Amino acid sequence: MRRSRLALIPVALLAALEAGWPGPSGSMPTALPPVDRPIAADRSGSIVVDVPFGIRGIPWYGKGISPLALVLATADGHPRADSYTSWVPRPTLAGIRGHAFYTGLAAAQEGLPVSAAHLAAARQDAAALHIGWLLVWTKQWMARHRPQHYHLPYGAIYHYLAATGFRLGYQADGVKVYRPGPGQ
Repeated sequence: MRRSRLALIPVALLAALEAGWPGPSGSMPTALPPVDRPIAADRSGSIVVDVPFGIRGIPWYGKGISPLALVLATADGHPRADSYTSWVPRPTLAGIRGHAFYTGLAAAQEGLPVSAAHLAAARQDAAALHIGWLLVWTKQWMARHRPQHYHLPYGAIYHYLAATGFRLGYQADGVKVYRPGPGQ
């Protein structure tokens, strides 16, 4: 049931784009093959989480998301944990907030401390959610494409990812791609 709901996220995102979402100002690539090629080749159906992570709508949660994440979701075929929709049902938002991994990530994005107990729960939750990829849209990428947004505490985010069992897999086009580490 949860996977089927998550699978609807890209459909909702496409609907928002087709409805005329203006997107960011300035130019932006429509694809990042060096970033997305390994994800598209993975047929596991694992979840991709983009950082900054957020659910945008009424109500909203987390940070604003990278607009390119919406485009890549259509290319790689993996469910995304992000959303940019006109509204988010409260039960859906409550479900997302009920996951230790997402609440810890939201806290790290705010530069807030995450307790050792919460980190342990978040590590288990990430494995249960089948999170296979984390795309961190770096300061450099944001400066080029979204300079008016996202002043994130990247050190806190990188610490959180390492503490929850993710390791840097590769970096391309200003995006750091994290994968589950051994034992995840």
